[in-house]
Amino acid sequence: MQPTLRRMLSEPAFRVELLTASDRLDDPLSWVSSSDLADPSPFLLPDQFVLTTGQQFQDVSGQGGYDDYVARLTASGVVGIGFGTEVVTTGTPPELLEACRAQGMALVEVPYDVPFVAIITWAAREIAREAAARDEWALAAQQAISLAAVSGGGVSAAIRETARQLDGAVLLYDAEGEFVEQHPAARIADRVVDAAQADVRTLLGRGRRAGAAQSVSGREIVVQTLGRGDRPLGALALVLSAPLDAPARAVMMTGAALVEVGRERDAADSAALGALGAHAVRLLVRGEADLTAALLAEATRAGAVDIGAVDPSSPVVVLVCAGASAEEVRRRLQRTARTATRTRVAATLDGELVAVAVASPDGEQWLRRAAEGAVAGLSAPHPIDRVDVALEEARAALAAASSATERTGESAVVGFADTSAGRLLDVLAGSGLPAVARLRLAEVRTTEEGEESLRLAALWFEHGCRWEAAAEAAGMHRHSLRTRVERLAARLDLDLESFPARAELWALLSLS
Repeated sequence: MQPTLRRMLSEPAFRVELLTASDRLDDPLSWVSSSDLADPSPFLLPDQFVLTTGQQFQDVSGQGGYDDYVARLTASGVVGIGFGTEVVTTGTPPELLEACRAQGMALVEVPYDVPFVAIITWAAREIAREAAARDEWALAAQQAISLAAVSGGGVSAAIRETARQLDGAVLLYDAEGEFVEQHPAARIADRVVDAAQADVRTLLGRGRRAGAAQSVSGREIVVQTLGRGDRPLGALALVLSAPLDAPARAVMMTGAALVEVGRERDAADSAALGALGAHAVRLLVRGEADLTAALLAEATRAGAVDIGAVDPSSPVVVLVCAGASAEEVRRRLQRTARTATRTRVAATLDGELVAVAVASPDGEQWLRRAAEGAVAGLSAPHPIDRVDVALEEARAALAAASSATERTGESAVVGFADTSAGRLLDVLAGSGLPAVARLRLAEVRTTEEGEESLRLAALWFEHGCRWEAAAEAAGMHRHSLRTRVERLAARLDLDLESFPARAELWALLSLS
């Protein structure tokens, strides 16, 4: 237990008396020193207790000198002043008493026969005893964290025990600064969580190992990155009720080191499991459902983790996602895999996320929820031996989703069945063909007549290529309409009497 003024006052051997009240009687003392300097503040540390005989006051006249003396010690963070009587003056000077009372400084009267060295020795002994106790605690805490990490609990166990030993909360973030898990699962103020994540992302962005600490809403936030700067593994954020001292910081660093080792191992395991998942998807695409089911079941039993499962008797749907959001979707699928359906496999193939689930409301919902906010394509249901067809449908739906996102700026998960009869055109729109169509019609669009001809041709297609209906909608004679559209076709070297030529003109108009 650290020494405090209240503990010193209760020591029978000292027979000291508290003359002025203070709100720092229970603050731990960093040291006790003796000084008769008029200004000892340059030589003091915060939280000290200063003993004096008052020799510095012999040349002081008036209240102001005492006020200045107490103010200097208050500014230095001194917890209290001990005045030794009968050495220079009889009793404690009333001016010092008034100055301490006015400034809220604890003033203790020390009898003549109580040596200052006795108080200093007591404080030194208590400080050393507390330091030894803290060191013993730190060693025991480090052992407890190590045991938790190696006894099968891994990263989560190390975080949980670190939080318990430090009597706070520990939050783990991944290499992108995204939240992964928290122990214990207690409510933390949004301002504190936001500040912790901001520090995490700032430190990870520096590309080197780093740490930071700040106070927010009465809580202490300590952040430490994990991994090397060129290969970050994430960061830990501690939320505590008080700043860390040296032993507590050592405990924190032990927890961080063990979490880092665990994250390194998890990263290697994740890479291996990712490769296994990719092979499982490739086997499914080849129609090897039974072999895939056996492989995943055996791998899950051997690794004691759920890396996926396949029910060879169930139809499936396939989701495909590419681009920057694919990795986030993969992580979401991984986090929710245990609660998903009996067929669940997700892997990255050539930078493209491919996920397979049972063709049921639960399976499709699992995929759609994970892909919220991303651009993805979802196949129609297929027998499990037709995963190759489902994969191509999902890719076609992804092309349609990408095209829609380009037009609207909004991400979407598009199902193959939702692309309507024009789904082939949606696929073409996601390719390079729109640029070809615009180039093909560029010369026509250089004149108002050309633009009008394109409008009339589109109107003709809207009315099922029926001249009478289109002419009526355009407000012109059918012969005039036909002449304009056929002249346009001739400029494009197309014969509208043939179906392929009509299809090509329709595609040009739709894609441009």
